[in-house]
Amino acid sequence: MKIARCLTLLFLLPLLAVLASCSSDDTTTPTEDTDAPVVVQVDPIQNDTDVAVGEDVTVTFNEDMDAASATGNVTLSPGTITDLDWTDDQTLEIEHSDWPEGTEVTVTVGTGLTDVAGNGLAQPFAWRFWTWTNDVILQTTLPGDGDVDVALNAQVWLRFSDDMNGATLPGAITVTSPDKAVHTYTLDGNDEQWTLTFDADLPATTVVTVTVSTAAQNQSGDPLANESSFDFTTGAAADDTPPNLLGIEPAGPSIPADTSFLRLTFDEPVDNDSLEPSEVSGALMFSMEDAENAGVWSDNHTVFTVALNTPLAAGGIFHVRFESFADFHGNVNTTPFEWTATVAGTPDFMPVVDQLMMGYMGTWSEDPFKQGGELWRVTKYEVLTGGEFKRWESEEYGFGPPPAKDFDFMDFELFKLTASQIQYLGFYEADGGGDKDPFEVNFDPPIEWIRIPMPTAGYFIEGTSFFDPVPAEGPDRVDYDVTFEQTVYDIDSPFGDKQGGPPLVWLGCRKAIVNYEVKDADMTYSTGTDQIWFCPGVGPVRMHSVSNESGGTYTTAVDLGQIGFEE
Repeated sequence: MKIARCLTLLFLLPLLAVLASCSSDDTTTPTEDTDAPVVVQVDPIQNDTDVAVGEDVTVTFNEDMDAASATGNVTLSPGTITDLDWTDDQTLEIEHSDWPEGTEVTVTVGTGLTDVAGNGLAQPFAWRFWTWTNDVILQTTLPGDGDVDVALNAQVWLRFSDDMNGATLPGAITVTSPDKAVHTYTLDGNDEQWTLTFDADLPATTVVTVTVSTAAQNQSGDPLANESSFDFTTGAAADDTPPNLLGIEPAGPSIPADTSFLRLTFDEPVDNDSLEPSEVSGALMFSMEDAENAGVWSDNHTVFTVALNTPLAAGGIFHVRFESFADFHGNVNTTPFEWTATVAGTPDFMPVVDQLMMGYMGTWSEDPFKQGGELWRVTKYEVLTGGEFKRWESEEYGFGPPPAKDFDFMDFELFKLTASQIQYLGFYEADGGGDKDPFEVNFDPPIEWIRIPMPTAGYFIEGTSFFDPVPAEGPDRVDYDVTFEQTVYDIDSPFGDKQGGPPLVWLGCRKAIVNYEVKDADMTYSTGTDQIWFCPGVGPVRMHSVSNESGGTYTTAVDLGQIGFEE
């Protein structure tokens, strides 16, 4: 029956969100803002390549800025700024004359750029990227040309504008110094980035020259457009000391809902590729402004800042763990570190926001219509007036992830957020390619689904809701009960982030057990049982269903993963 199938979908709620907006009765006197603003996001991103010569540059800050203060405090090298446009109070868009192709561009934001309270940046912020070119060129190196006091055991990093044929590089790269010594090395890398690791320490206080000739070729056989060389001067000693983490801001264990960034500070430059988390909580991952472009490094690569999308949902448990990280000389700190903090306020187990898309992966068994395997769906939430919101659901995408855009949303479920609960009002199903007729179901009274706020102890809800039969001779009511357990669960997602990121962990979760019968006055048409795990600041993150629908018993296991945001 359609009603039975749709009521099963009622409790398949892969919701992940942040509270869209809320009112506050806080009457405390606001404190004076004396904090320096922070750059939390840039576009093009640091070390980006193939940037269009006319692409606008965007800088995002963690708080509202004084628009007038941008004049004279933003520079491009090379390039001429033609306009500074604030697209919102925190985002500055920089228009400019076209850059040359194949050029390194440095953008600097000075300390004279201030927030609305008059606080300037604590120090200038700069980053660089490279414009597109059809030529094969050596874009950047580490050490850089002219660097001094370079450690004797330094590695040399080379970044090209194209994927290189590694077999052509050893014969094209030479390393020389005035003492005529032979500096043998091991070459490692792939694609655009390659590393020279020397077999012995370089000589002290010596100018070292690295040259890459036109014998270097890309994967298509195109040679380096021009021979490239750079010099650096060594210091007096090797660097055998691993980097150390100096601190994490905010420290926790409790953070306010207006926390706009997470910042890691190290005692020396850290290789970005080495700083990969081994696990991240879902609440933190989905509170990031941009999970794919997670953060920005300071120009000296000692400070890493991650933007957070405020206001943070109350009760969300933020957690990240790193097993190790390394400096640019290959010294590895193998002492794991982790950070955990909880967003202040009464935990919100069902936050709602506009236009958040999610996907989930499921497996089925003993279902004549689904023979097992993996399935993706995408859902979208639309916040309406009066506390109502729609949950749209896409069509099934079968094996593999759904397309990146152009999702086909036809069906929706309608809910309402009140001061004391979230109610399920009904649903609408459109024509799915001609295989069924569209119909609408409205529950009277609404199904009492979740209490707001979620009690700290377990609780039980039961009731009966009526609806117009579909078809006319079909069932006209649903009996339901919902039990929320008192036990707190930490859930390891077996899928992790579907975009290839680190494993996700869902912390501080509660489980609901849902039983329902779709019936009329004379008979029961179908029954179902679902188990759903709700996590503070996140919403439902996992579901296990055991249902009997018209005689076909099947089970469903669902885990969430991020698809992304729709503007």
